[in-house]
Amino acid sequence: MDLSGLKWPIIIAVIVGLGWLFTSGGVNWRYGNLTAASPGIDEQQDLRDEAGLTSLAGYTYHIWKWRATIDIIETSVERYGEWGPNYYFNLERLSTCYERIGDQQTSYNILRDLMDANAHEIDSRVGNNDNLSMRAAKLREMYELQ
Repeated sequence: MDLSGLKWPIIIAVIVGLGWLFTSGGVNWRYGNLTAASPGIDEQQDLRDEAGLTSLAGYTYHIWKWRATIDIIETSVERYGEWGPNYYFNLERLSTCYERIGDQQTSYNILRDLMDANAHEIDSRVGNNDNLSMRAAKLREMYELQ
């Protein structure tokens, strides 16, 4: 049986399928899969789902879909809390997203929480307190926050 005639249709179908994963429908499908399991039942599944939500948030963050990123990160934070290995990294991204959509007070509050927790000592991907303090001071000065 000669399958060489199916090679290109299969390659095209795979490329289209992978491309679909990067559309809004693909992001929603992946989000649904990552939030399907109940947290707290299987620790390994929770770690995979939390890492998957962080990765998905990273994708939406890099294509400037701030509100989608906020929804994904807030879901991750609500489901896995501080014990999630990406908790502080996600909070720093969340701060940036709130700043981008114009909610500077929430962004400032998150930065203050990260500084209070000394988040850089827990997760090296988070900026050090000097960096966080500089960002918070800029927000406080520019928007007259409290």
